[in-house]
Amino acid sequence: MIDPGTIASSPATAIGCRSGQVTATCVRSSAALEQLAGEWREFFRGIGCQNAFLSVDWMEPWWRQWGSCHRLLVITLRNREGRLLAVAPFYIRRSRLGALGPRALCFLGNQWVASDHLNILVDPEYEQGAIEAIVCVVKEHHAEWDYIELGSIGEDSPLLTNLRQQFKNLGMKEQVLRSIICPYLPLPASFDAYLVSVSKNLRYNYRRRRRALERDAEIEFVVLQSEAELKGRFDEFVQLHRLRFKERRKYSSFLTRRMQEFISEAFPRLAADGLVRLFLLQVNGKAVAGLFGFSTGKRFAFYQCGMDPALSRLSIGLVMMGCSIEEAIRTGHEEFDFLRGQEAYKFQWTNKSRRVVTIALFDNRLRSQLAQPYVWARECVERLVRRCILPVLGLLHAR
Repeated sequence: MIDPGTIASSPATAIGCRSGQVTATCVRSSAALEQLAGEWREFFRGIGCQNAFLSVDWMEPWWRQWGSCHRLLVITLRNREGRLLAVAPFYIRRSRLGALGPRALCFLGNQWVASDHLNILVDPEYEQGAIEAIVCVVKEHHAEWDYIELGSIGEDSPLLTNLRQQFKNLGMKEQVLRSIICPYLPLPASFDAYLVSVSKNLRYNYRRRRRALERDAEIEFVVLQSEAELKGRFDEFVQLHRLRFKERRKYSSFLTRRMQEFISEAFPRLAADGLVRLFLLQVNGKAVAGLFGFSTGKRFAFYQCGMDPALSRLSIGLVMMGCSIEEAIRTGHEEFDFLRGQEAYKFQWTNKSRRVVTIALFDNRLRSQLAQPYVWARECVERLVRRCILPVLGLLHAR
């Protein structure tokens, strides 16, 4: 057990709530975050969290890569015996305008790496009391932030619905900044049962294309999950991803230098904890398509994919996806989450979706009110970048 006093840059605070007294501490440094990592990892497993983006092995490397200009404010809650009850993985993001710009209280991992369903980690028995205590600590530190921005959160999360309501009860006004569709697929007990549920056209095409591959070549579906296996073959996957995006003439942030540095630190840690899956489709011994994702509990989250466009006529992307869903079912998963994006190929496989939203909350302080036009302008610029500049970068990269 870590002594709370050793991981906080400020004294622990005792807070009374409906669930009894809890002790709140704020992790304010990278060294303190690293010291908390082992306990966070055990807590993540203990509460049965099914989202790799909430693991310390995702969030701590993210902080190392992008946090140098910002301030940590990770809130931990413990009961009288010192047992960890909740982790609220916040940081305070400085504006690009420096001291003149507004400071936002955000979730770790909220930018650059496509984290979805960001949230607070809470022992289910203490949810109501934990939310009350977290809001109390956030309010206590209001001099450090000007507004709250909760990015890529589940629109239907009861925990976050409660948190948002608690902030609104303080008089804060909420604004939805972005809303993104996340398709997902509830998985039946068998792949045959799943194929019966899809369209006749998809079922026919998948079976025909797979049989054609098996007839004309030696194909193998490879599942890699250990750190050693990933280290040996991950570069092949990155190259397949690069080929796919170059052929489509689209920009991929997955290929940027900083993203690759983040991956090189985060993915081995996640693999060591058994959360990573890399699927490769091999034709005559050569990897021609790949799918990378996270297995957490009964949920598989599809993160990235790649394929050799020279073989697109063989529908290797279609076969790759079908094999991946079959593997998820075979290994006992109950959901295949396609994560953000409403690409047409995802809706070939499912007709279900939910939304992740980014919301901002403003109070009546002057700096918070002044933050509203800044946030609006920033959102307009980011939309312009996504719609106009990134497609141009993709075209330049394709050359």
